Amino acid sequence: MRPVFTVLCLVSITSCALAATPSSGTLSAPASGQTSAVNWAGGPYTAVTGDPSLCTGATCDRYTLQVSVPSTFYSSNPGYVVQVGLNWSSNTNDFDLYISDSAGNTVCSSAQGMTNFELADCGQLPSGTYTVQVVAFATVNATYSGQAMLGPEPTSPVGRARYKSGNFTFSKPQTLPGPNDLIFGVQDLEARVRTDALGNIYTAAIQGVPAGTDVWKSMNGGNSFQYLGQPDGAQAAAAVARGLGAGGGDEDLAIGSTGSVYVNSLWLGSSTQSTSTDGGNTWLVNPFSSDLPLVDRQWIAAHGANELYLTYKQLGVLLVGTESIFVAKSFDGGTTWPQITPITTPELGIQPGDQGNIEVAPSGNVYTVFFGSTGNTLYIARSTDGGKSFIVKLVYTAAPGTSLVNVFPSLAVDRADNLYIAFSDSHSVFLTVSQDQAATWSVPVRVSNGSGTKSAIGPWITAGDSGKVNLTWWGTSSTSNNDTTAQWRIYFSQSQNALASIPTFAQTTVTGVMHQGAICTNGTGCASGTRNLAEYFAPGLYLDGSEMINYADDYNNSSPLATFTRQISGSTIISAK
Repeated sequence: MRPVFTVLCLVSITSCALAATPSSGTLSAPASGQTSAVNWAGGPYTAVTGDPSLCTGATCDRYTLQVSVPSTFYSSNPGYVVQVGLNWSSNTNDFDLYISDSAGNTVCSSAQGMTNFELADCGQLPSGTYTVQVVAFATVNATYSGQAMLGPEPTSPVGRARYKSGNFTFSKPQTLPGPNDLIFGVQDLEARVRTDALGNIYTAAIQGVPAGTDVWKSMNGGNSFQYLGQPDGAQAAAAVARGLGAGGGDEDLAIGSTGSVYVNSLWLGSSTQSTSTDGGNTWLVNPFSSDLPLVDRQWIAAHGANELYLTYKQLGVLLVGTESIFVAKSFDGGTTWPQITPITTPELGIQPGDQGNIEVAPSGNVYTVFFGSTGNTLYIARSTDGGKSFIVKLVYTAAPGTSLVNVFPSLAVDRADNLYIAFSDSHSVFLTVSQDQAATWSVPVRVSNGSGTKSAIGPWITAGDSGKVNLTWWGTSSTSNNDTTAQWRIYFSQSQNALASIPTFAQTTVTGVMHQGAICTNGTGCASGTRNLAEYFAPGLYLDGSEMINYADDYNNSSPLATFTRQISGSTIISAK
């Protein structure tokens, strides 16, 4: 995703062996309909750095930018903004861009990976002196050209966003308890976390087929957890050891309006639906919740007291050699599934790739998302009649050769029925939104930003009040997710205005290193040792709108174990009632 701009490329330069030329410039108030611009150039550099706080003359440039406008300028010109940008010749090089005010506060930035530009939208900067810092993140004998511009917001084929540091803190990560598994050993992957209306937190993670799915419960806001056993294997009453289970391949977790807990887990023959109506003490188990074998990547969503939707992909059901997505519906909490509806059919001409989650909107509409088989198309399916029928809409098409399959698209619906989809091109996380029940979609905007997340995969999104969303992902400073030396952390970004034409994202790093090595996104086609975290982690919202994150950590443990943390400060995305 690369914007087309003529004067919007810039860089900053400072005390370097090769300083920016020139070293300073002034943006003054332009005439109505006109722009004010300054240009400079810099590089090459003799060294690189991933940390802008460690800049030296060999790794960074600084350019002094003066903004000089009357105090009434922006009220008279409300559509005018300051943009700073950089351009260079090849995406094998990488520069980052930071703009700070006279007090040293970062006012805007742009730091992405595998592009040949950076573009920082700084908004309506008041008069003052600003420092533009250009950081050589990974460059070899490379130069850049930079520009700052004050003028009307330009029209761009690429969505624009603003970035700032988040003031969020999270609780100390805790490894979730559980007995040993004398047969398979212990690992917990692809964790999902939910809360019920009373504030009880449930989380589930897979051990892998045929080792079953683990479930935990917290009744004190996530301060501690009780191991509930494996609904598809040894249940709570006998949860003294992990062992065999009719599941553990993929899982999903949902909570009904009356507190029923639903866990669906994949095994080689079908998927097992486990339902508890007593807080996870006992489970009613149906090991054949999907009608036929060869099922892959199922997801569930609860609606009301007893309705449950299950979406899954099957091979060769409607036509040999094809894959099709289905949605099944249960009216009795997962005991039976009398309603099964195909979403994609061979006649439709759409072959699905990886499929994302299913959600029920406040309106009762049902949505699920998936990639096309080519990997560069994103689709959504919508039902307005309780899952009896679906229409499929194309959401986005990336450039040929671009893969969005890193790994699943993530869908969320806010309390006002607005829709959000997050996805990754492996280098950046993107967000697209719909305000008309999936009829139209915004141009995707980049969410991830900063030198620590040059590769960003496995995004997940949660939504609260209208226009308010949280996003999480695995991030590393390495420019490739297949780097065997990459160190990965969990990143968190929040937008309080995700429906705006230029949303703002506040980002923070949630964890220290939780994985080292490659994270392959090719599923069962991955080489041994490159898929230790499986394919995703799925955070959820607590009652107050704070983020709950359960993830696998194999850096601080001998195997990937379920680890929980919860947001304890900073803005949330659900207003107090």
